[in-house]
Amino acid sequence: MRYKFFNVVYSFLLVFITALVAKFFTSQGMDAFYESLDIPKTTPENHYFSYAWRCLYFLLFISFVIILESKKDKEQLLDAKLLFVCQLFMQILWTFSFFYMEQLIASAFVIVLLDVVVALMMHTFFFINKWAFALTIPYFLWILFASYLNIAIIFMNF
Repeated sequence: MRYKFFNVVYSFLLVFITALVAKFFTSQGMDAFYESLDIPKTTPENHYFSYAWRCLYFLLFISFVIILESKKDKEQLLDAKLLFVCQLFMQILWTFSFFYMEQLIASAFVIVLLDVVVALMMHTFFFINKWAFALTIPYFLWILFASYLNIAIIFMNF
């Protein structure tokens, strides 16, 4: 019971801290920088992003708890944990490079690398627990869409 509580708290803190840091960087560049960009017509209105991210962070939290609670071999679990933390870090790095540093091209490289890391994470999750894998699908689709938007913004603004 104590170990399960630790896994829930650990997963929550990782995801929550990522959400807070990403929100900070996003808010720093939203008004002055992002609002000045030409953006694709397929871009959702700004207020939809916060709803989407709340849902996605909740799904990431639950999927990681499932992974932490699984009884697979230690090497496989270590890979899953490492990839999960890595993708959270890259998510922060993307918001930092796109919104805070206003570096569209650098952020495109970061988000494409994030796509790859999330695909690897999902592959690892698939062999540990199918539910944890399934819960990451909306996140993967969302960051693929964000990759498209990032790259489209580069072409529309240069």
